[in-house]
Amino acid sequence: MATYYLYGTILTNEAVAANNRGDNLGNTTTLQKVFHQDDLHTSVSGETIRFSMRYRFQLENPKSVNRTYHPDSGKLEYADEKRQNWDPTKDVFIDDDLMGFMDAEAAAKEKEEEIEEDELTATDKPTKGKKEKPKGKTTKRQSPLAVGRAISLRPYRGELSFNCVSGEKKKGQLSLYSAEMHTTEYQYSFGLNLNDVVKKQHIGNFIDAIIDPPPVAGNHSRFAYDFSPASIIFRFTNAHSSRIQNCFEHDIANQTYTLQKLIRRVEAGDISASELIVGGDVYHTEEGQKLQELQVKIFPGVYAAAQQVRQQIAAIGGDYKVVGEK
Repeated sequence: MATYYLYGTILTNEAVAANNRGDNLGNTTTLQKVFHQDDLHTSVSGETIRFSMRYRFQLENPKSVNRTYHPDSGKLEYADEKRQNWDPTKDVFIDDDLMGFMDAEAAAKEKEEEIEEDELTATDKPTKGKKEKPKGKTTKRQSPLAVGRAISLRPYRGELSFNCVSGEKKKGQLSLYSAEMHTTEYQYSFGLNLNDVVKKQHIGNFIDAIIDPPPVAGNHSRFAYDFSPASIIFRFTNAHSSRIQNCFEHDIANQTYTLQKLIRRVEAGDISASELIVGGDVYHTEEGQKLQELQVKIFPGVYAAAQQVRQQIAAIGGDYKVVGEK
């Protein structure tokens, strides 16, 4: 049976990123950074994006998720933490289905027993024979969904804000602090193995979450940064490699972005134009028109692109038909 994948790369709108009260270096609140194309860029983890998706599933239907986040307490609760009721032939939680899980408690318990045994004195240990220890068991499901780090389109140039703690000042404590900021777009990529999704309707839920995510931010979500796509590129394919990961590049000369790398790959035949669905602001650019000339399906809006992806997945037939339903 053919394996189907849905790959995507999202480019957000330009906005100011910060992480007030996040990780500190001295009295400066920092942004995470990576080197990309030989320059320093700010970054947001893929786990943060996955958390946002999971939280959206919870907001839509609290009973659909196994892990529930409670904002007031900051704690997580599980409907079935040990996955004792995991049965792919029955109804499954959407977060377990798309994002997988792992319970290593039994294996951890075995390790603890080994440490306790090692801490016994030599006289306490048996002199003959060796006690057979039960092996730990890890309950797990590999995630069909992979989400890459979000990387700033523009290099980081050292933007800082200087602030003063409000309220009563305490002797010996710093009242002045600074926070790194970055005015940029972010791009991130994902890959979803459609065959490994147990309940195919969850594919549609995932597409909805990509198009309209809740806030994605740093510690405590203290800054508002819209992670919804200004432009999005989907690739629906049987190919095992994405080839569209981080395909937006910063055009320094024109202070915008370019998709020349993607266009070259389509022209070379490394990516079939029939596998690409593009939507959003890129439609109105010269490169968007070039993609249209190459017979790529391209739409002025991201919702239209998402609906096209739904229809193409539903056209596989069988259980995939539910993906086309809205």
